[in-house]
Amino acid sequence: MANVIIKSLNTGEKLRVAKDDLIHQVQHVEKKTFPRREAMDFTTELQKRNTDLVIIVDDAGVLPVRPKLVAYTVFVHQKAGSAVLLHKICVSEDYRRRGIARIVLETQAERLKKQGCAKIQLWVDEGNVPARRLYRVLGFEEVSRVNDYYAVGRTGIQMLRDFHQCD
Repeated sequence: MANVIIKSLNTGEKLRVAKDDLIHQVQHVEKKTFPRREAMDFTTELQKRNTDLVIIVDDAGVLPVRPKLVAYTVFVHQKAGSAVLLHKICVSEDYRRRGIARIVLETQAERLKKQGCAKIQLWVDEGNVPARRLYRVLGFEEVSRVNDYYAVGRTGIQMLRDFHQCD
């Protein structure tokens, strides 16, 4: 079973809230944001033991207000935990252009590093210039390209952040 971590946008603390509703919100945003062939099947993915789903929620209201999904990331642990694939990051439409992706990735990179992760890799569409810029700022380097990775005419760029080179 996947490790589902729910954190507050406001405090950064882990929250103990009902996961089912938040996972439903994640699935809704996933289908709305990504093309069908790139959308993740969370029913299947959450059955895997090497997967972390990190959900960031806005819990600024007075409880029992339903926490609102802000962002989510999916990490897949590889090679006995020393390498991690950032499989997915998505910020809900209402929260974009506020630096949330950067904060989430910095926080999660620090968490993974403390857990012994040596490197994080990811794939990004060559045409997604803002994402590529963000990843470079966070210490990722482009290491390879694959033509037609996402679809015909859409090149995928593999990026890597090696923690040993950052120290």
